[in-house]
Amino acid sequence: MPMLSAIPLLALSSLIALTPPAASQTVPSQTVPSQTVPAAPPAPDAAAASLPPDARFALALYCDPTCSDDVLNRLEEDLASIQGRSGFPATITRPGRIMGIADTAFGIPDQDVIDAYGVGVDRPESLARSEQVVLAWFAAPVSGALPALTTAHGAFARAAAASGGWIEDLDTQQIFGAAAWTARDPARLAPGAADPAPLDDWFVIDGAPVDAADPDGPIRLVTRGLRRVGLPDLVVESIDPGLAGDVSTVLNATALGLYTRAARSPDDLRLQTATIDGAASFAAAARRDDDPEAPLWRLSFDGQILAPAPDPVDPDLTGAAPAGQVAEASPILSDPAPIPALISAPIPAPISAPISAPILPAPIPAPALTSLRSAPADLQDAQEQAMERLSGVVLPAVRAGLPPREAVACSLPFETRDGSTEYMWVELRSVNGDELTGVLVNEPYNVEGLRKGDTIAFQLDEVFDYIWKRADGSREGNTTAKFL
Repeated sequence: MPMLSAIPLLALSSLIALTPPAASQTVPSQTVPSQTVPAAPPAPDAAAASLPPDARFALALYCDPTCSDDVLNRLEEDLASIQGRSGFPATITRPGRIMGIADTAFGIPDQDVIDAYGVGVDRPESLARSEQVVLAWFAAPVSGALPALTTAHGAFARAAAASGGWIEDLDTQQIFGAAAWTARDPARLAPGAADPAPLDDWFVIDGAPVDAADPDGPIRLVTRGLRRVGLPDLVVESIDPGLAGDVSTVLNATALGLYTRAARSPDDLRLQTATIDGAASFAAAARRDDDPEAPLWRLSFDGQILAPAPDPVDPDLTGAAPAGQVAEASPILSDPAPIPALISAPIPAPISAPISAPILPAPIPAPALTSLRSAPADLQDAQEQAMERLSGVVLPAVRAGLPPREAVACSLPFETRDGSTEYMWVELRSVNGDELTGVLVNEPYNVEGLRKGDTIAFQLDEVFDYIWKRADGSREGNTTAKFL
């Protein structure tokens, strides 16, 4: 393997110490009836929020099983505009990168990790056998954030395609197949882009209990990935799990507001959208060991989440999408946005690389909205409880006819081209004993002959989990997510 001038081969321990990959989860955002979201009171000694001095992000290329000299040389050539370094200076005045090569001691994703954080991952069994990882940490002036991200994205996309490898976004912990990574074009984040990409394609919201000993108690939400565009990551401390959807909606809107306003500033931000009306304010947050890099801003929001006007239900959604069209998602799945499985947008699958793809970042353990009985002890127990509730309570309600703006979706396994399993959500349309029919609400990534909007007939015993969206905005189900 060549000694590449722009890729210093550092010791594995040095690489890991630079920016340890953080475990991350994702939460979908939910719109609820009009109500006030309590603002987190500022700490008496809250420090003023400071702006990030630069933009930073990190990537990994998992080789299959090793990377050839040609691939490594091409990667160096493609990254030539970003200066190779052995460390970052205190002040970043031009784009730089620190790179190295690690072996299996770095940690190769196994099937459980791929299921939870994979996005369009092909040949997962080959990924699990990878023997070599190319690691890269990037820093750029804020003004050069998008060009650096675009260059790095393209270089790693070409390397993954040429080598048959896979990319991990070390800031969000999402793992991408080569095609799925290539499809993410950061140039579309630029103001005035002809085909703009949503900012929430590039960050996730991580939800975790404030106290690990109290998994059903208050939770803490923190974003991961905003630093790549020169923004601080945001945190909301100690909220009731029932408000996770509302707060995640505000986090999404705040990130977009900070990104699009004329000048970077920690000043209060007015949020006015179709579903949000209020003001966001910021203070410096105390970092935890596994938090993103400082500065981290603690978000307080004083305002309301408003109930939107009812969405029209497309009657054609009860059947397959018309030729040449893709059926629109029904009320259970409104506009995509990354945020715990108690919110709007596509529902995170219990075990699914595909559903967590461009539609949503990876699925996350989310606080359950409805207790089915005693808390499940493990994944098998959670799945058994879900099926007991589905067959005993949920399906009878569907047969009887759900109220307007209520819907039930089931998570089902589909065989992929390479013989692996892709889980997707199917929104129920009819129930006849154990024979169920519904509409596919995800666009398949690696399943032939299916499209979003297709009618799917299936058996009750094929269902892995369910989500029941109620008219008041609450949700029940997805009990398996916390174990994945």
